[in-house]
Order: sequence, then structure tokens, then C-alpha cells
Amino acid sequence: MLSGLLSKASGLTVPSPDTNHSPSTQPSFFFKQKNGMLLAVDDYGLKDGFPLLFFHDSGSSRLEASFFHHSSLKSGYRLIAVDRPGIGQSEFYDYKSADEFCESLLLLADELGIRQFGLMSMAAGGVFALRLAHMAQARIMLHINIAGVPGNVFKESSKDSYVAYCLSGLAPFVIKMLVRMKHRFFPDSPASHVEKLKDVLNYTDKKALTNPQFIKTLVADHQEAVRHGHEGVAQDMAICFKKLPFKLSELETRTFIWQGSADQLSMRSDCEYLSSCLPNANYYRVPNGGHFFFVHGIDDVFNRLKEPAFCWSGEIAA
Repeated sequence: MLSGLLSKASGLTVPSPDTNHSPSTQPSFFFKQKNGMLLAVDDYGLKDGFPLLFFHDSGSSRLEASFFHHSSLKSGYRLIAVDRPGIGQSEFYDYKSADEFCESLLLLADELGIRQFGLMSMAAGGVFALRLAHMAQARIMLHINIAGVPGNVFKESSKDSYVAYCLSGLAPFVIKMLVRMKHRFFPDSPASHVEKLKDVLNYTDKKALTNPQFIKTLVADHQEAVRHGHEGVAQDMAICFKKLPFKLSELETRTFIWQGSADQLSMRSDCEYLSSCLPNANYYRVPNGGHFFFVHGIDDVFNRLKEPAFCWSGEIAA
């Protein structure tokens, strides 16, 4: 047994979102970091497929990857989803930047015997994916990003504006404080969280929320994210809004950015800015698709990677 893998679950099944069951909340295994703390890890898709490290959105958990299980299985990809510290079943501890988590993921890849791999991220989780891509460009072959990343993390503050610089540094602290206050004084259940989403979603996304299994998976994901309270969510969200310590122009990783054209949760301008600054990026807008376009459109995302123009001598096409 690999030294870093602990408490491996036996008989784990990972149903796709179109089944009649919610994803299993039992992790595939736990990974022990250098600091002794455990990260919960799930395997989705094809066990022997091309590996993609999956970065869940802020406020979500590793169970978010279950939405992509069926398509990744068919397309020959393996999704390795990890709860960030304090999220789901990963142990909470204070950490200050995405670097610490990304360093642990590189060690996890080493333990799994994976030298080269890809990344897949949902919205704010893309902040961690971009950081890892910058740290280990030689090991990362591609990055699939769904719905961009929060725009404030890569738009540089004006060097002539001291106020802007100070606000930039204070933002993570303020975000963490507001999240804590919200969940302490105005708590809501996972089910009511989904109901509130309907107030800000477009018609396409609201239609997705009429699917009982989609709702069940969405609720299970949110419930798992706050399994041990909201301290981890607050910390994670604060880190997701920290500015990246490098220029996007330094990243050579092939990046595929996908967004529904009617997405009302992620800004089109953020996706366009990200695409324009990355040297090797493609930006795809799904006609009439909302934030949850992947419920019916994720097959197209994986299929694009199998087209000759989007693969490297068959290295990533299963």
C-alpha cells in the first residue's frame, strides 16, 4: 500500500447523476499530507483513464465531480476529486494560500504514480488549478475550466492606487468574516440553498432544477461541503478570492474555458479576460446554456479533446 494513502474504502460505487441515487459520501481514500492532516479523495470516471485532478467550486465539495462521472467514464478520463482543507471530509487547518494545497496535490500525484496529468475546475476552483498549472507546467498537459474564475484574482490593481492595493489585501479577510457571520446568524439548509438559487438563475438552469436527481446531487454536494461547519467554507472562499501571484501570460498550459451563454452566476467578461491573457486558451460559449449547462452538455466538452486539433499525438485522447 502506498505510504500516503489511508483508510481506503472497500466496495465503493460512484453512481452517475442520471441514476436514482445520490453520490456516495464515503471517500475512495484519504491522503496524508506532510503536516499529518488528511485530505478526502474520490475517484470518478475510468479508473485507468487519463487522469484529471478535479477542483470543486467554492461552497462545493469533491462530490461535485459526480456530475461528470458518466461522461468521463465514456470518454476515457479519470477524475480525481479532492476536498480542500475544512471542506467535506478533509480535516480543517489554517492555511494562507493556494500554494500549500497545490503542493499536497503534487505529492498525491506522486503517490499515485502519476507523472503527467490534466486539470479540471469549476468556477472559483479554477484559482487553485491555475496556481498548480503555474507551479508544475511540465507535468500538466491541459486544463478544462467550467465558468471561468472570479475576475478580481487576476486583474492587477493599479500600482498608482494605494487604496486599491489595500482593498485587494483586505478582501480575503472581509470575505471570510462575512461568510462566518452569514452562517452564524442566517443559517440555511442545503435544500433551502438550492431554492434560493432559483431566484438568480435563468430559464435553462431553472429547468435543470426540475430534475429530481440533479437536485439530490446538488443538495448532497452542498451538505457535504459544510459537514463540519462553515469555518472551512469561509477559509476556502477567502483563498479563492486572493490575487494570483503571477501573470496569466506566464502559463503555457493548453486551457479550454467553457461557459453557458446565459450563465447568470459567472461573468462573461471574466471568461473573456482569462482567455485573452492565457497564451494557449480556447473559450467556448454554449448557446442558450446556463451555469449548469454541463447537465446535458458535458459530453461535448470531453469530445472536443478527442478531436485532432485538440490533442497532442494522441497523448491525452483515450
